Amino acid sequence: MRIILIDDEPIALDLLKLMLSSYEDVDVVGSYTKPLDALKGIKKIQPDVIFLDIEMGEINGLELAELFMKELDAVEIVFITAYSEYAVDAFEINAIDYLLKPIQEKRLNKTIERLKDKSMEHYGINILDNRLKVNSFGSFEVLDSMENPLIWRTQKSKELFAYLWSKKERAVSKMLIMETIFPDKDLDKATTLLHTTIYQLRKNLERLGYSNGIIYFNDCYQLDIPIKSDVQELNKILGSKKHNDKEIEEILRIYKGDFLEEGYHWAMETQQIYKDVVFNTLEKYARTQLEYEKLTPILKTCLDKIHKMDSFNEKVAEMIIHYYGKQNKRSSLEVFFNNYVENLWEEMSLKPMEITIDLYRKYMENF
Repeated sequence: MRIILIDDEPIALDLLKLMLSSYEDVDVVGSYTKPLDALKGIKKIQPDVIFLDIEMGEINGLELAELFMKELDAVEIVFITAYSEYAVDAFEINAIDYLLKPIQEKRLNKTIERLKDKSMEHYGINILDNRLKVNSFGSFEVLDSMENPLIWRTQKSKELFAYLWSKKERAVSKMLIMETIFPDKDLDKATTLLHTTIYQLRKNLERLGYSNGIIYFNDCYQLDIPIKSDVQELNKILGSKKHNDKEIEEILRIYKGDFLEEGYHWAMETQQIYKDVVFNTLEKYARTQLEYEKLTPILKTCLDKIHKMDSFNEKVAEMIIHYYGKQNKRSSLEVFFNNYVENLWEEMSLKPMEITIDLYRKYMENF
């Protein structure tokens, strides 16, 4: 959902932009303190929603809204005002909602939900039922509504789709795409390859009912189809400060492997961010469970996962030693420790720290 913000108070703009940044599928593509500048740029930006302050010195927001709706038939207007008496006027203009200053998070949630519902009506029920599903943790795959994977004509068509999808409905310049996806080709060759790859992707999407799934404007390409993804699912869970057993199970289910583990150079930074956040979340959970001696199967799965993510992490090794030791599982403890020592030496030419060795010996002596 592409949103622009218009308010003659810069501080109010920054605050609203910050509040909107926490929502999935919301992309603030422009913010203006001068209403007429927004009016000039609206056709180029093509927003889905405009958050518009009513009280601005240069022009009244209610009048401005009518001008916007003449330029873009389908645009939704959300009015922002410090005065509730404007509400009637706002709805006479067919605004989808209005917000009173100072904007409250709970009230903004309702506005976003209302906008999402309206967006669904706009796409139509058939399109909604046929939303694509992107799985990006582990190998990248795109599934149709019947859970059938898309077949890629070339590896570059797969990479280009992944790249456009990763931009979260933002337009990407043609030159940047060529530099990113075809970095070793000269300009003419890269241009030809890009056009061919875009053509292949569009044909793929047309077969699924998306006749204009990739749009082109101002020398930019943009993926413009409704997609649900494992990234959305994971972000929602990771946004919590504390995680219960069910949420940890969901993280383990979703995070099958690194983000886009195909090794795309442009995805490496995001890949590492997710890896670090997931690792830290699971490690924190495991440490808490061990502290309270909640030695459940999910804890074992969690420990296995973080050990796989960082096989030589000494703290993780110590937690696994505690897990087996507290349950008097001598054989499992012995097998784990011997494998850990062997792999550490073979791969890193290192031995475990003394504190880890002492912990292992303590449990073995007490069996």
